[in-house]
Amino acid sequence: MTTTAMEMLRHLAQQKLEDATAELGRVQQDYSRAVNQMEQLTGYQQEYQQALHDHIVGKGLTMGELVNLQLFIDSLGQAMGQHARHVNDCQQSVNQALASWRQDKQRLNAFDILKQRADTLRLAREQRQEQKEMDEFARRAGHSKEGM
Repeated sequence: MTTTAMEMLRHLAQQKLEDATAELGRVQQDYSRAVNQMEQLTGYQQEYQQALHDHIVGKGLTMGELVNLQLFIDSLGQAMGQHARHVNDCQQSVNQALASWRQDKQRLNAFDILKQRADTLRLAREQRQEQKEMDEFARRAGHSKEGM
């Protein structure tokens, strides 16, 4: 594989890793937002349950108020269940993006290692060629002195 082809493949792997990094960041932000929203819903549910308890213990509620408040708390619970599934989906997206990022990082590392090896071989060839030329120059210089 030529150095140019290697550099092109490495560049493509670098770009893919950058894209995977951006995607990972995006899905992590989505997950964080979803978790924060779930915490808010949980807080709302606790507040309304506490309000229901306080009204029952305190001044009491009419049957209509009790039913309405309980229906609202139940609908909030259903929303929490749906949102819990959303949080789980977001977590799965993070896991998938992280796995993809790791794979892309390994691929880039492999190209870096191959490039380092190719550079080392090229440098060794250049040094051997330079040494050969220096030996040839020294041999010729030696023959020139013998001829004098």
